Amino acid sequence: MNLDGLRPWAGLVVNEASETPDIVVAGIAYDGSAVYRKGAALAPDRIRQLSAAMPPVTEGGRLLTKYRVEDIGDIDAGADIQTGWLGPADRLSRIAPSTFLTVLGGDHCTAIATLAAQARRHPGLSVLWVDAHPDLCDYSRGGQWTCGCAMRRALEASGIEPSRVVIAGGRDYDPEELDFIAANGMLLVSAAELAHDLPGSAQKISHRLAGSKVHISFDIDALDPAFAPGTEIPSAGGLSTRQALDLIRSATDHSEIVGLDVVEVSPPFDSKDITIFASLKVIFEVWGMALIPSRAVTRIAEGHGNR
Repeated sequence: MNLDGLRPWAGLVVNEASETPDIVVAGIAYDGSAVYRKGAALAPDRIRQLSAAMPPVTEGGRLLTKYRVEDIGDIDAGADIQTGWLGPADRLSRIAPSTFLTVLGGDHCTAIATLAAQARRHPGLSVLWVDAHPDLCDYSRGGQWTCGCAMRRALEASGIEPSRVVIAGGRDYDPEELDFIAANGMLLVSAAELAHDLPGSAQKISHRLAGSKVHISFDIDALDPAFAPGTEIPSAGGLSTRQALDLIRSATDHSEIVGLDVVEVSPPFDSKDITIFASLKVIFEVWGMALIPSRAVTRIAEGHGNR
């Protein structure tokens, strides 16, 4: 793809040191917890590179041009997330709470650092975990710090109450995870439920999240492999990209989105970057949902662009 003359993040990047960013982007290029197919550590760089091809406009025609993005680069989690998550968590927690945080994984264990930071930045945080897997095992596939344990460890590290988490798009479970969900009052809305009645399912989630600040942890494997083949564990029967966008928009219509992490994008297993572009679509649309008031009417004007 020819990106000559295009700037990262649709040209929304901070131009001067005096500019205050509306959005901070950080990468955690770690995939040491992947047990099937590694490669997610390469995602932050590829997502950044292709972000230049995105327009600074949402699909609804709302301009993002007045917002500024500061990309602080990758934060090192070391060779082992069990000992390395504290460093990224501390760095991310120092970002001003008024700034929208976007984190590029990495495998889903990078969310341990992200959620620990977000809980400090936004006490009382709720989480929308969009994923084919709950990742709630205490021990999975050879250890306690593998991707099947990502949310379990994140809840422990962050102190977020499990009842403040909604899992959407689930379709692959270990029995232990279903027990944990039931015992802790968590809301699980499966991919099958969403496919059958997306408006009703999204409304159920919206009621649970209403009035709270919400961080969205988006595992790209929530999408069906037809829409996102480049991931560690492709899971058939998933959401379309359209369904995922509509879900996020409706599920958060009575809450405040304060952050997003996109994980498990694996460039080595992608097909012509369609998974990368799916992740970028999610990122830019969530930015629009979080930053632009829903009642604002913005028209695309001549002279606005990514150049």
